[in-house]
Amino acid sequence: MIALALRKELRAMARDGRTVALTLALAALLLGVLVASLQRHEAQLRETAAVSAATRQQWDAQGDKHPHRGAHFGHYVFRPDSVLAVIDPGLTPYLGRALWLEPHRRNITRFEPAADALPGERFGRLDVAFVLSALLPLLVVALSFDAISRERESGTLRMLHGIGVAPWRLVAAKFAAPMLAFGLAAMTPLLAAAGSSPADTDMLWRGAALAAGYFVHVGVFVAIALIVSARAPSSHAALYWLLAWWLAAVLVVPRAAAAVADHLQPLPGADAFWAAIQRDYQQGLPGDGDLAERGRRFDAELMRRYGVARLDDLPVGAAPLRRLERDRYADRVHQLHFDALWDRYARHQRILRAAALLSPTLALQNLSMKLAGTDLSHQRHFEAYAERYRREVNTAIDRWDAEHTRGFRSFEDRYAGEALWRAIPSFSYRPPDVHFALREAVPEVGALLGWTVAGLILLGASARRLTP
Repeated sequence: MIALALRKELRAMARDGRTVALTLALAALLLGVLVASLQRHEAQLRETAAVSAATRQQWDAQGDKHPHRGAHFGHYVFRPDSVLAVIDPGLTPYLGRALWLEPHRRNITRFEPAADALPGERFGRLDVAFVLSALLPLLVVALSFDAISRERESGTLRMLHGIGVAPWRLVAAKFAAPMLAFGLAAMTPLLAAAGSSPADTDMLWRGAALAAGYFVHVGVFVAIALIVSARAPSSHAALYWLLAWWLAAVLVVPRAAAAVADHLQPLPGADAFWAAIQRDYQQGLPGDGDLAERGRRFDAELMRRYGVARLDDLPVGAAPLRRLERDRYADRVHQLHFDALWDRYARHQRILRAAALLSPTLALQNLSMKLAGTDLSHQRHFEAYAERYRREVNTAIDRWDAEHTRGFRSFEDRYAGEALWRAIPSFSYRPPDVHFALREAVPEVGALLGWTVAGLILLGASARRLTP
């Protein structure tokens, strides 16, 4: 019986001109946005690869110079974007793509794509995630608002009831038909992951999980549309209520939640952030003493360790060992302040997660960014990896300097060359796997499943109470 009802619903949808027209329009829009996003992604990959190769070549070809000056030559490293960034760029346009690595100082990423966007793009750029999370639910509302109310108004619901068709079978068919028709669009992330080159199993799992998220989101909107259609006094009333729901869930709640989070957890200004780091480095953390005092203690310990009375008599380089000690302390100070900054971001995110209880779309948006690798957790993972690399590079150079000098040596001496620069391993970063993304997204998955369960329970209750 359900199969017959499902075939009837699918035939009705195929014969409905508005369904065909709106579906084809959305499909054309989705395809156009996907192609444009792929072109941008490929252009960014080529640009990043070219700049990475150029910066590495410049590093290797520095020539003879003082090793510390060579370290200050520095270089850029770039965060790689997965193919799923084509689906959901997330925060990528607002986070820097490049990180400048240099001694003594931990930097933040720079060169945000949004800052380089053309004026027309500042009014908003369409991406696949917006089409799937906002426009696809709108299509569901436009085509499902009268799925049950129309049957009641035309009298067919009474006829079906008279011939013994169970209401739940009818509702199940009306739920399954749009899921089959519109759920195919949710497979776009999986298709994008499958088309990536070279083939990446982890990316396939991410694409499959992301497709499942979009599919569940469609199901939530189909269920709500049928609930309202079953309980509304008329089709017009159902349409108004569903449009109000779509506006609230897709547009109002996510933006209101972001505004509340910004108000409750404001981020420090850049000047204040760096000034606090500089103050703690110069004045010292509680109980550590200021920079001069820490330096005197280190010099005394260094001379005691090597059994000499003067730094000039050390069998190793005094200046590079001093730099290593100062950098260790600077790294500690930077770590404290950056961790505090990330904690603010985490509290900001908790507010958004709480707001996801009011909007399945907000839960989906947070889940989508995590699976696409374009959220703050993946950004933090990249920055932490790059910071470890920066420290390793600078430590390796200063240790080389300490081993190849004695006491103090003129800062102008040129005793490092291309052999040292080329001995430094290239930066090679691999993003975390899908397990990392799913662990970070547990609250979002829970919220989305909660909406699904609640929608299906209410839909079942509406089916039981359905009367002609």
